[in-house]
Amino acid sequence: MSTPAPWPAPLLRPGDVAEAFGVTTSTVNTWVREGRLAPVLVTPGGHRRFAPGQVQDLMSATNQDQGGGQA
Repeated sequence: MSTPAPWPAPLLRPGDVAEAFGVTTSTVNTWVREGRLAPVLVTPGGHRRFAPGQVQDLMSATNQDQGGGQA
């Protein structure tokens, strides 16, 4: 019997992303318009969803831009 593939991490809503960064959802929407963040899924109702890894990458890049990267 084979081992099932690991369940993918749940996708994040704009509010989840905003909370992680300490910003508003308007800021997250601005990042999408600027191309800094792209949704991996848009629901039939037009709601954006983001991959946790993608958000982590943006967070790391933001920390490095602010001098918070590791030496």
